[in-house]
Amino acid sequence: MTSINTLSHILQQWILWLRLQRALTWAVRGLAAALAISLLAGGAGLLQAKLLKQEFLTLVIFCVVALPVAFAIAAYFWRIQTIQAARYFDRAFHLEERVSTALELQAESHSVEIIQKQLDDAISASRRINPRRDLPLHLKQLDIALAVFFTLLIGILWFRGETLFNAASQQRAVEEAIAAEQTKIEEIIKEINTSESLTNEQKEALAKPLEDALKELKDNPSMEGAVSTLVSTGEQLKALDSQQVAQTQQALTQTGSSLAAQEGTPLEAVGKDLAKGHFAGAASKLANMDLSQMTPEQLQKLAEQLEAMASSLAATNPQLAQQLMDAAQAIRNGDMAAAQQAMSSAASQMAQAGQQVTAAQMANQAAGQLQQGAEKIVAAGGGQTPSQGGAMAQGNQSGGQNNGGGGSGSGSGSAPQSNQSGGEASSSPIPQNNGAVDGGESAYEQIYAPALLGGAGGDMLGVPTSGEDGEVIGTSPTTAEDGESLVPYTEVYSQYNQFNRQALENGEVPVQFMDLIRNYFGSLQP
Repeated sequence: MTSINTLSHILQQWILWLRLQRALTWAVRGLAAALAISLLAGGAGLLQAKLLKQEFLTLVIFCVVALPVAFAIAAYFWRIQTIQAARYFDRAFHLEERVSTALELQAESHSVEIIQKQLDDAISASRRINPRRDLPLHLKQLDIALAVFFTLLIGILWFRGETLFNAASQQRAVEEAIAAEQTKIEEIIKEINTSESLTNEQKEALAKPLEDALKELKDNPSMEGAVSTLVSTGEQLKALDSQQVAQTQQALTQTGSSLAAQEGTPLEAVGKDLAKGHFAGAASKLANMDLSQMTPEQLQKLAEQLEAMASSLAATNPQLAQQLMDAAQAIRNGDMAAAQQAMSSAASQMAQAGQQVTAAQMANQAAGQLQQGAEKIVAAGGGQTPSQGGAMAQGNQSGGQNNGGGGSGSGSGSAPQSNQSGGEASSSPIPQNNGAVDGGESAYEQIYAPALLGGAGGDMLGVPTSGEDGEVIGTSPTTAEDGESLVPYTEVYSQYNQFNRQALENGEVPVQFMDLIRNYFGSLQP
């Protein structure tokens, strides 16, 4: 091996050691950077309640593994120029520029003797160098301190951040519940649009609130907004399920059961379909009946059945009842053409009634599914929305104050003037050697006399009435006696009902109490 090759070989071994040292240094720096990034990203995710505990651990592990390896590989393969490495090693090993000078002479025009002597001197000095001894691996204390510091912060967050992790878990459960409701609403809309039992107008009336709810859920995916959207949409769908449609359905079903029980009669098949709720099939059978193929006895029985159906449906569907009655009269008069036409009209009315019943059923079913979805979202969020929690806390606080003052009923009354909320308790310690005081004790003042509902012994309160219709009127303050209401409730009902509606729409009322409160205010409506 020539002298220059020998020096180059020695220099390459030193460069390899330098690469290893640099890779280790940057690996530690990459570890500190990984811990810092995972701490910042994880902390931001937890503050926004978007990162679960397992996901945070996965983030930390990924950063701790990936970044140090990436930093080490980049540092190891980063280009090192030979002449610059030689100058660095001359300074590090105190070779007094022997190696760098020997390499520089190779590129210049000097005598061979001078170049050879310089190479021999550089090689001789280089062979005494042990890079592992003279240039040991070392790490900067700042890099190690940063890695330890961020590790401690992550450990504190891991062991002391249960509240944040639980909040993130609840938020994730709420998001999954809202996503499930979005999927369910899309399925309901698809079912409505593909139904053959509904008209285009009925499909649009049913699908429009659901499409609006789907858009609102995507625009406002919070728990409070989702619950409010589902509840309000359910109310819109329930409004489509009118009481008259329910009564029509019941009347058609009962009439069908009665006809189905009459075996061998002309309308037996129609009655079976009606009893099962197959109104379209019943209408089709009624329209396709051929009166010309019936015997006089069958026609007589058919007229009786049509009259019975008309009588049963007169209160709930007068149009259908009238068509059935016209068909029966035409049969009795022997006008088969008019009877056939009347039965076709009756079948059309029956089909429309069936479509209304189907639409009402789908609306009621969709409203029930939305109600269940709202309850699932509330349960996923811990059982109550934030606004409900605030309202409940405020109500508890108010209840505590009322209890302290003796309580008040639903009527107009006044608590003692002394029943006011006190100031906030001081954080200063209680001074010692206090003098004896009465502790604020005073004589008991009776606020009300409790009595069992419906029992004897209580005061009888009368409400003044005026006129034949018993309209409640107020009395002047000068003539009113203690305990009597001075304002009729009809004058304040609209104000309280408006507060009630706002609370329902904003989701401030627990889902399980919404129907109860709505029915209560409905019963009070003047």
